[in-house]
Amino acid sequence: MSSPTSRKPKYEVITDDILARIYNNDFSYDAVFCTEKQLAEQYSVSQITAKRAITDLEQRGVLYRKRGVGSFVSRDALTALAAPVRPYNDSKMVSFLLPVDSTKGNLFQTIEVVTKKLSANGYFLSLYISDLSSSKEKANIRLLMSQHISGLVYYPTRDMISLNLLNEFVYAHIPVIIVDKSTDCPYLHNIVSDNFEGGRLLTEHLIGLGHRNIVFFTISPIDEVSSIRNRFSGYLYQMQSSGIAMSSNHMFYHPHEITESDMQPDDPNSFQHVIRQLYNSGVTAIIAENDQVARFIHMACNEIGLRIPEDISICGFDNTEIAQELNITTIKQDFVTIGEQISQVLLTSMANPTGKAQRITVPVELVVRSSTGVPRVQSSL
Repeated sequence: MSSPTSRKPKYEVITDDILARIYNNDFSYDAVFCTEKQLAEQYSVSQITAKRAITDLEQRGVLYRKRGVGSFVSRDALTALAAPVRPYNDSKMVSFLLPVDSTKGNLFQTIEVVTKKLSANGYFLSLYISDLSSSKEKANIRLLMSQHISGLVYYPTRDMISLNLLNEFVYAHIPVIIVDKSTDCPYLHNIVSDNFEGGRLLTEHLIGLGHRNIVFFTISPIDEVSSIRNRFSGYLYQMQSSGIAMSSNHMFYHPHEITESDMQPDDPNSFQHVIRQLYNSGVTAIIAENDQVARFIHMACNEIGLRIPEDISICGFDNTEIAQELNITTIKQDFVTIGEQISQVLLTSMANPTGKAQRITVPVELVVRSSTGVPRVQSSL
């Protein structure tokens, strides 16, 4: 059986040892008592954990720090220890780590709601952008580990969420909310849209129009991105439930980001060539992983003379301005409700950081536009 000490967070073990030394008068007021690096090495912990212990005692008036030197015992330390313990995390700053610029797309609605809700409760929101780079994402998490924040909202680029780094926030009783990507980690909060139902609704809509040869088109590896995996899962479920025989040809994986430079009609490797091949193979409808991919499919169809939806139907996902401008059938995610749920979980968990982690799925809505119609009579281009 583990001892009570072994069940304590590491920073508390360090804090208890420091206090024991002070009570035993094992120090000098005029000498450096400890440093973050020294404690990290002594207890085999990260410097953020060591800093957590030192900061705790600084806030209680037991230690004070000299920049570039280390921490010293305050001459009023024993008096401070006799006073009631204040809560450690009195920070009013919450950070939101994103893979994209929040001013682009509907995610801005989420940020706006969270900002207002937090502000009404005396908190502030700071934004960190990773630009779809996993290395920058990790660097930002490490940076946030050194910041005095009270909560972290994390929108990861991929399913790999750097759990070893996030655990440092958990140890410090700082709530972490994973947004958009599903996680099976039982002690992290998780808020996602109902991507499964979105994929199913799009597929049901197309089957209802008479389509049978429907392709799910993705540029994201589904083994790395749970949101896309769940959309594909909804598509697959509805296809099979409708009695449509499935094969590997029903999912098309385009293994890189699509850009304007891929639109070269004379290049046999161009994106237009990809869409032409799908059309010639008998595909009558495409469900794109998101509206941005649907936009490029729409563009390629126009370049090679395919009519939408007479020759091929196109669906997106997200209901962004792109889908609205191009009249693309899509799935509307409720970014306002996502923001409200994030805010509620943050406020609740910051007030009670040891409470049970919440897992929330936000409903979605099918938006039908003119990019989908009845399937064509089979022919080749």
